[in-house]
Amino acid sequence: MIRKGAYLAQEAFRTLLRHKGVTVTSVVIMSLSLLMLAVFLLATDNLLRLVGEAHRDLKIYVYLEDGIAQSGIESLHRQILAMDETDAVVFVSKAQALEDFRRQLGEDSSLLEALDANPLPHAFWVQPKTAHKNRQSIAYVAGKILQLDGVSEVRYGKEFLDKFTAIVKGIYYVDAVVGLIVILSAVFIISNAVRLTVIGRRRTIEIMKLVGATNRFITAPFIIEGAFQGGVAAAVSLLLLLGITFLSRRYLPDLAYFSAEKATIYTAVCVAIGSIGSFTALRRYLRV
Repeated sequence: MIRKGAYLAQEAFRTLLRHKGVTVTSVVIMSLSLLMLAVFLLATDNLLRLVGEAHRDLKIYVYLEDGIAQSGIESLHRQILAMDETDAVVFVSKAQALEDFRRQLGEDSSLLEALDANPLPHAFWVQPKTAHKNRQSIAYVAGKILQLDGVSEVRYGKEFLDKFTAIVKGIYYVDAVVGLIVILSAVFIISNAVRLTVIGRRRTIEIMKLVGATNRFITAPFIIEGAFQGGVAAAVSLLLLLGITFLSRRYLPDLAYFSAEKATIYTAVCVAIGSIGSFTALRRYLRV
């Protein structure tokens, strides 16, 4: 079995070398098609990363009543942290809040010199658990915290959260539609590129069928060739994408390239597309 597989692989690579022109043309067409797909996937990956970062930064701001005692602050901290929906609670004293505000003002911080007293309250920054970082859960947690003694106000950016949720939902819909179009276009172009290779050798396939070769024996080398071409085209498209990424970082400095794991998955998918394209193109000739 191993010897037969090695023989079929050798035959596939000999055929690729004998038909260098067709092979190169097919790989170039596949590379450009896959580059279109890779650009879309990279854009989607970076978009989802930005959405994830914004999602992780969602917090609930809890402002405490003036004059609350230290024991009251500690009690509130324990109660909020004990809630099933909260992951972390950070106390921000009024002095620290004023200092943070001073840094934010920068050159205009001298305006604070006119204050007779610190007008800012003590506060907590509440980090919800990942499963509860949605509009309904955050509103529910904010309502629970507001009912606690010593809490004067709770803010979580309701308007921003509503807009954020709607924008993210819209992004997912648009991305899914565009992604489907791009993927189908890439598969169509690649399948036709592979079909050109098969058409160029249809006489060979017909002769092999006439001398009694089985469909499996005929198909195996073509599938190996398609997989090889898909892998090479994936590597070329990833290199081209890397160059595009470096050039784009002049304008988008935070643009991230694929991780090694994602690049491997992408290559494996391209190998599968090449194999499936070869098999699909062969079907009509195997009926001879």
